[in-house]
Amino acid sequence: MPSIEILTINDTCKNFEDFLEIVWRAIEYFPKGVWDEIKYLGNIIMRHDIKIEINGAPYEAFIFNNLLDKVKRIRMAIKTKDLLLAVTVDPVVAIYSRLGSKGVRRMANLVHDYVSTDIGIISLFAIEGESAAMVAAHGLGHSRGLRHHGKPIDLMYEGLLENKTLDKEGFCESCLRKIVINKDF
Repeated sequence: MPSIEILTINDTCKNFEDFLEIVWRAIEYFPKGVWDEIKYLGNIIMRHDIKIEINGAPYEAFIFNNLLDKVKRIRMAIKTKDLLLAVTVDPVVAIYSRLGSKGVRRMANLVHDYVSTDIGIISLFAIEGESAAMVAAHGLGHSRGLRHHGKPIDLMYEGLLENKTLDKEGFCESCLRKIVINKDF
């Protein structure tokens, strides 16, 4: 059975135990036996890519594509076969260009989770409490082949953080069946 290997990024507070607790709470949403264990690999200090301003407050942030490349290189360097999940409290932004009536504009969106079958990034920037576990579970759902959906409003709901109440206390029945079918990936 696969494991989840966790790497914290820029955890200056040394609160890796809080991150591990969030991931443990996240995997409680899954059927038993999907993952064997969670292994904490340690903390890595990474230089931020840009400085941004959110609601008037300055932050240092990672550009999503750059961070994804770094995590892929780390995974190859440590030669793990399990899911490598990088967790940070720093903002991660996806930058893209948009053509409008006034020309090309650069836009940025916060990325809270990106998880594939082998690597993942969870940004807990401005997320607290049970929302952090739900965001982690959402990302881990992607690692098991689940996609976003609009209804029912559950952990795979695309606007998870904007919705105050979930229709389901976890994954919908269809998603749970898919997780069980894909259990041994």
